[in-house]
Amino acid sequence: MFYRVFYFNVRLIVTFSTLCCYNGTLFVVGVLGKLHKILINYLKLTMKNFTFLLMTVLLYVSCSNSDSDNEIINDVELNFIQFDVTLTSGGKSIGVIDNENKRISLPNISDPLEISSVNYQYSEDVSMITPKPETRIGKWEVLEKFRLHAGEDFKEYAVEITDYQETAYTNKATISPLEKFGRVTKYHMLDLNHNAGTLGNISNAERAFGQGEGQAKMNGLRVPLYCGDAYGGHPEEGKVVESVYATLLKSIENAKASYYGTEPFMIFLGLKVLTNDKAEYFPDWVTTEAPTVPNPEKYAQLIVDYIEFMHKHGHEINYVAFDKEAARMDVTDFTIAVDTLRARTARLGYVVPQVVAPEFYKPLGESGSFDDLYNINGEDSYDVFGNHYYLNHHNQNNHSDLVYEYNLSQSDKHREAWATEAHWDALRCSSDYEKDREIWTSELAIGCMFDWTDLGLDLVSWWDYPLSGGNAPRHYITRAYNEALIGSQPIRMLDHDGEEVLSREKLHSRAYIRGNEVNVFFINTVSPCKTFIPPFYEEYPVGILDGFKIDGNISVTQWDDDDQPEGESFVIEPVEENQFLIDITTGSFTHVSFKITE
Repeated sequence: MFYRVFYFNVRLIVTFSTLCCYNGTLFVVGVLGKLHKILINYLKLTMKNFTFLLMTVLLYVSCSNSDSDNEIINDVELNFIQFDVTLTSGGKSIGVIDNENKRISLPNISDPLEISSVNYQYSEDVSMITPKPETRIGKWEVLEKFRLHAGEDFKEYAVEITDYQETAYTNKATISPLEKFGRVTKYHMLDLNHNAGTLGNISNAERAFGQGEGQAKMNGLRVPLYCGDAYGGHPEEGKVVESVYATLLKSIENAKASYYGTEPFMIFLGLKVLTNDKAEYFPDWVTTEAPTVPNPEKYAQLIVDYIEFMHKHGHEINYVAFDKEAARMDVTDFTIAVDTLRARTARLGYVVPQVVAPEFYKPLGESGSFDDLYNINGEDSYDVFGNHYYLNHHNQNNHSDLVYEYNLSQSDKHREAWATEAHWDALRCSSDYEKDREIWTSELAIGCMFDWTDLGLDLVSWWDYPLSGGNAPRHYITRAYNEALIGSQPIRMLDHDGEEVLSREKLHSRAYIRGNEVNVFFINTVSPCKTFIPPFYEEYPVGILDGFKIDGNISVTQWDDDDQPEGESFVIEPVEENQFLIDITTGSFTHVSFKITE
């Protein structure tokens, strides 16, 4: 009786365990007969093994298998049934679904950003999709991946735009790093002729002559000669009034104390002429019968007095200009003055200054006295070609005169070329101030610098250079251009309007290289008094030639609003290893800077 009861209970246990174990059902049923015989024989021997036998049966039957669980979960269906998108054009792309390889192809789409909506369905067992496809609209890429989830299990689908072709941009401008021309602009000189007290504050001197980031890295001064009766600095031969030069001396001291450059510190002496009475340009003891014309030997002596005065204060005068804005003597007297200066400074043991000429208000070409100097074989009377060239001279006629004089200065030997008084005045095209904009004059001010650097420029000195801050775009643009220019040389750049920058109503551009750094400038402005409106060049493609690649990102600063003097700065990425796209807005000045590598 006991055996029957026990056998019945064991069968119940085995049956229950079999039902609880999904994967073991067939196996347990198959072995049940053998277990029945074993139990009968075993119980006949002893009842003491009951407990052990019961535990063995329970462990054997009720054990579970991890692989069994996975096989059951994998029976869940995780598939896409539909995946279609609608485009901004109104067209649709019907997804081709390959559930076996977990891929969906979206045909007839040229740009993934054209996707405006998405419609999809999946099998009933799916509990969640990540990320949700609708969240990718506006950010959709050529290949997207989405996961279908059911509990802890998931399947990942790759959704690919099969007909996408990456846009190829044809260059509208090209830059050739190996095609250098002009010269390296080595020197930046601060003009104290404009304001002798500019460097009275040591912080200004540090901004001008410091060599760090954001500092002007200057290496010289243009200083005034207060020789006329209007200033009273040289009342008689051999006498210099120190109080007249007290402010200037302080600025020179601060400049030299702040200078840590590698080039020698330079001082360039120029005549101060800002007075309404031209008869007061020179003291009476220097002039001839004509009150505006100096005696060449006495004028030379006045400059020797100045050199001696500065020498006593520890400053050497390296360069001298006898003329300022106009010829103060005829070319014969000019050569006499130069010979006298050279002889007397040498005899006194001072540094013999180099002479800068012609130093006129504008280049005069074949009709000027600079040409006359060569006609009398007086070309040895000067050492450096320096001249003024203002905004209103950036035109075909004056540019031709500049080119003529520049070439003349190089005809007998190589000479340095200096832009001794670069200007950016608040030039207005009309009396209606509200109608005017300052940015448009960048076409003239920076255009003048393009003219100089095209020929070959060694030094620039700006009249009223903005050392910091400012309330107008010209202050920030001047600094940006100058900081990029010093130590750089022009390289060939062609935009869709060509290289010529004298014509109005065209895009003007130039590129400069310094080591592996390239700086590019675009001028897209026009006078507000013109009816022409400059176009907006959207995604203007610029290519780098000669096998060079763009190294890293590209920094851009753009000015197109007088009310935002600092401009807008941002970073763009190249679209190809040797190409970038730039939006050149209407009426703008744009500075682009990047590194290149081979």
